[in-house]
Amino acid sequence: MIHSTKSSDELRSVRNSRYILLCKLLLVIGTSFLLVFGSLTIIDHMYLLGTILLGCMSLGYVALYQLHRHDNIRFGIIAINSLCVVLSLTLLITGGRENTGIFWVYPLLAINIFINRFRTAVLLYGCFLIICGVLLLTPFSGLLLASYSSTEAIRIEFTLAALYLICLATLHSEERAQAMLIAMHDADMHKMAFFDTLTGLPNRWNIKDRLESLLHSSKAPDRHVGLLYIDLDNFKKVNDNYGHDMGDQLLGTFSARLRQLAEELNPSFQLELGRMAGDEFVVVVNGPHLINRTREVAERILQLFEEGLPVQGISHSVYASIGIALYPQHAETASELIHRADLAMYQAKGNGRNRFEYYSDALAGELRDQDRIESALRVALKHNFFSLVFMPMYDCQTLEIVGLEVLLRAENLQSDGIGPDRFIQIAEKTSLIKEIDLWVISNALERLVELQSATGFSGKLCINISGVELHNELFPAQVKALFNTYGVTPSSVEFEITETAFVVDDNKSRTILNELRALGISLALDDFGTGFTAFRQLINYPADCLKIDRSFVNDLFSANVARHKMVRIIEELAELYELRVVAEGVETQEQLDYLQQIGCDWVQGYFLSRPLPWPEMLSLMSNPDPVIK
Repeated sequence: MIHSTKSSDELRSVRNSRYILLCKLLLVIGTSFLLVFGSLTIIDHMYLLGTILLGCMSLGYVALYQLHRHDNIRFGIIAINSLCVVLSLTLLITGGRENTGIFWVYPLLAINIFINRFRTAVLLYGCFLIICGVLLLTPFSGLLLASYSSTEAIRIEFTLAALYLICLATLHSEERAQAMLIAMHDADMHKMAFFDTLTGLPNRWNIKDRLESLLHSSKAPDRHVGLLYIDLDNFKKVNDNYGHDMGDQLLGTFSARLRQLAEELNPSFQLELGRMAGDEFVVVVNGPHLINRTREVAERILQLFEEGLPVQGISHSVYASIGIALYPQHAETASELIHRADLAMYQAKGNGRNRFEYYSDALAGELRDQDRIESALRVALKHNFFSLVFMPMYDCQTLEIVGLEVLLRAENLQSDGIGPDRFIQIAEKTSLIKEIDLWVISNALERLVELQSATGFSGKLCINISGVELHNELFPAQVKALFNTYGVTPSSVEFEITETAFVVDDNKSRTILNELRALGISLALDDFGTGFTAFRQLINYPADCLKIDRSFVNDLFSANVARHKMVRIIEELAELYELRVVAEGVETQEQLDYLQQIGCDWVQGYFLSRPLPWPEMLSLMSNPDPVIK
């Protein structure tokens, strides 16, 4: 309710500002009138009335000064009330100039009623009306300096009473309208604060409050709470390819299906839904037998995606990764329950997506390791603990070194046996991978300049970049700036991107690749053959080279005929598309002989050379025998 209270205060602040302005205006007009009217009254030798009028004027100026300086609405209203009551009674008692003072009492009464709250106006001006009646209609009329006939006195009292009732009725209606406006505004603000505007589902704050309430009421041994944390897979691609409007409609479609599922399973499952943020949703399951119930709910949610999510006549291949955490088995508070379900969801993503995973202590340990590695990567970037090693690439027929693959090492992680296969995956889950990619490119180009100067090297420098860069619009410009800094010819560099990072019909990726290609950089598909749509990629993306995955080279002489034939199939496919072929993981003479026989272009592997640190690489390049055995 904090947001609602804040919104009410804001509306009241607007109203108070209006009242302050009104009070200032009334004081300016009133004091000006009192100055003129009081002066004329004294000139007419009505010293008592004139003195009172000028005294009220002086008090009005003091009130105006204080109101202007402090903007205290209560002080302003009290000052005006006091002045108007004194002035009205004075005009009634003295009659004013030529007995016309009573005509000024009516507007003064109306003005003062409208600057007060209803209850204050009822009490204050009810008392004023009684005093006027006593002075006009009782023996106390002898206190009046002006003379009023009984008919005039009755008419004045009746007019004051009628004006009093009319103004109060109007003020009451205005306050009711104001209260209704505040209530409606509070309701809107409450909805905005606790419900998602796109789907109408409870938002993160609402879900957390509801969970805390459920956990508090679920202390009994047979009462438990389960939380399913849902993240939509491939949703970002829908946004990138079709725009955010399409993405919003897709979220609406999914939330509608989720609501329908909840209606089918309730009340026995006691499901509550919510949208945490973006494409992340939660389902709360309340009651006994949580393992079975949460599993059934997760399976039913995954079934919602089996035929895709249709939006504007297009069926989108969107899926879900679901993490499940249970109270009290996995968490003791609402925040812990949400966090651990979120962790389990990321584990589901890491295990292949379109699945669900339960939180476990082993998962927590793995995630702690990830946090530790992420921290080490940040330290490596800050203190330059990264280093490069270079894997020579050889012409398959002549065994001359024709290229160098740049490989990254983190010195502060090597002692724990953590290599790039592990830490790159973690870096890709954060923004660190972009910084690491630029560090690698910058340092690799610096080494290339040194190598070309020292040995006249004219081959390719092959640099691995993350698939994350395929959606980084700034990446081509950043690469161009680095090439300009080091004065390197782009055609001497090749970027290697894993084949599994490519997605057919991903327009943003294709745009990034074409921009890199336009700079003159060649592109290689790394680990080719391991993706699900490998052969179609060649039609859709500007590749210059295919790198056969080491697993296929390793199976060249295995009993698995299909994998044995894969190397030749890739070679023939590359020949068809006029692409260069590089075989990774060559570790025996037999493998090298076979690759030479089928016409492979380049080879690399431990049989030829291990990855070398920079000093050894320079030594190798000056060695007439290109092969280390």
